[in-house]
Amino acid sequence: MPISASSWSISSKRGFPGPSHLSAISGHRQSDVMSEVLQRAREAIAHFRTHLATVVLGTASAEGDPDASVAAALLAADGAFVIYISGLAAHTRNLRANPRASVLLVEPESPATQPLARRRLTFACTANPVSRESAAHTTFVADFRTKFGPVIDVVAGLPDFQFVRLVPQRGRVVIGFGAAFDVAPQDWDHLTPVGRPPPR
Repeated sequence: MPISASSWSISSKRGFPGPSHLSAISGHRQSDVMSEVLQRAREAIAHFRTHLATVVLGTASAEGDPDASVAAALLAADGAFVIYISGLAAHTRNLRANPRASVLLVEPESPATQPLARRRLTFACTANPVSRESAAHTTFVADFRTKFGPVIDVVAGLPDFQFVRLVPQRGRVVIGFGAAFDVAPQDWDHLTPVGRPPPR
């Protein structure tokens, strides 16, 4: 998901203390550290949501051959990713044969202080095609036109293009070393630390 360096203002210099370091922190301080990291995780998620324009899309063929690509996207009201893809593309053929997909939103390299700890949000999704004859198709054309401009009118005239809803099943956000949280697919603010008890 390309985002300009200037638009990413959340600090990524600090990660979450590893288990050995966390054990040396007092209980009160552990709570403070967790609250701070949770807040930064929610800020990163909000940034991804606000600046969503494309997603890195992971798919696999019926034979299990993997593919990674980029697709224009927006978020539906129910939290599904909506992508507009060509029937000629490998990822479309893959989704028809195997409806499981992965969506990745990732911090650009340029503002990241540590490339190995770039902030990222991933979701495992199930793909549901949208019929071109449906009311939803008409609505999504209008939504994409608002977001991406008149180029959508050209794409909408191509008979092989179709909207696909990618419904999140589980998610994870990483905001630094040792700072990973499972994300509830229906409520991106509901975070559970990976490998640690849920926050109180």
